[in-house]
Amino acid sequence: MPLIALIFALVISNSAVAAGQTPSEFVGLWVPLNASCQSDLAFLVGPDNVTLRNGQKKRAFGDLDFCYSCEGGVRYNGIVVWMKPEFSSGSEYFLAAFNAGEQRGVTKLDIQDKAIQRAFPLDDVALKKCP
Repeated sequence: MPLIALIFALVISNSAVAAGQTPSEFVGLWVPLNASCQSDLAFLVGPDNVTLRNGQKKRAFGDLDFCYSCEGGVRYNGIVVWMKPEFSSGSEYFLAAFNAGEQRGVTKLDIQDKAIQRAFPLDDVALKKCP
């Protein structure tokens, strides 16, 4: 996923991007695939914001933008949905790929900010949604 930010920037002008509510299938607690749902390391997805968590450390992001065709361009008809927080501010914090690799229920983050990578080691980690 290291090229995901570049690809997002290249196709953003030709892709369907929507701001606002998170699709309900993505709302919830996401933890590393091999961890229990009580994991200190987590990605919490709400209806209009997301939070990275590592124990007591938390960092919340809002202004979520979703792209339904960024994975493969305008004619893409797969299930991967990209999300970028705070798109309007121009910040390059991270991208989330829901249904990553065309696998329903798997999410991966591409964390651009090095300080956030260190604080929340979830970069390119397969995540599962907890029930």
